[in-house]
Amino acid sequence: MIKNPLVSIIINNFNKEQYCTNAINSIASQTYKNYEVIFFDDKSTDNSVQKVKKFLKKQNIKKVKILINNKKKDKHHVFNQNNAIFKSIKKCKGNIICLLDSDDFFVKTKIKKVVNYFQSNISSNIVFDLPIKLYKNKNTLKKKGNYKKRLNKWPYFPPTSCISIRKKNINKNLSMILVKKFNELAIDFRLATFFSLKKNEFNLIDEFLTYYSQNELSYDRSRYKKFINKNWWVRRNQAFEFINYLDTEKYKKNIYTFDYLITKLLNKLIF
Repeated sequence: MIKNPLVSIIINNFNKEQYCTNAINSIASQTYKNYEVIFFDDKSTDNSVQKVKKFLKKQNIKKVKILINNKKKDKHHVFNQNNAIFKSIKKCKGNIICLLDSDDFFVKTKIKKVVNYFQSNISSNIVFDLPIKLYKNKNTLKKKGNYKKRLNKWPYFPPTSCISIRKKNINKNLSMILVKKFNELAIDFRLATFFSLKKNEFNLIDEFLTYYSQNELSYDRSRYKKFINKNWWVRRNQAFEFINYLDTEKYKKNIYTFDYLITKLLNKLIF
């Protein structure tokens, strides 16, 4: 076992000029120093790339590779984000990969604790940590949430920036996880559901290691407003279909639930 393995951090960016250098700085400030950063800019229309380059030069940070996507693959934002992560994973040299949205950032001990987890759990291929919700007024909220595996359905899981994976296993399954037809399903859902249902894995570091920004662009996840959001129902329908794609037997155990029936009904009648 390698004592201090190389860790790759993928920062996925689209028009987050005001946040992205905070994400990079949180990596440069880590207690764990054997890392590389893949900063993937998905055709931003703001000054994200210029700001990052200027910041790297000023801070003399050497471990960041900037990838720029000059051509979108799809009209769906979520699929473009998934494609960005797909391309970034292919460029990673480390066997441990941490995902980080460019408006989030890490606690300075996060990478060390992720490495310790994987070294102590050699059969594990994915692990989540807990998010610290960061609001625009700089208030923070630590709430553990009801994160857990569910037998025949997608798990309750933390957001993308709380996900770390082993590259060796993910490379074998990327084409299955990132299949295009579910274009509203983000990478966090796909990874959590794939490993939970297909690999029977749901692992959690029970510590708050990631600051998760609740900014004006965040998807509205309030308890009731989501029910009048068309995309929320489309996404939910695709979630069930993704389970069918992964494991038809587990999918069949959902088809008489109220959640499944109302989702299918609304997608037929309204959309």
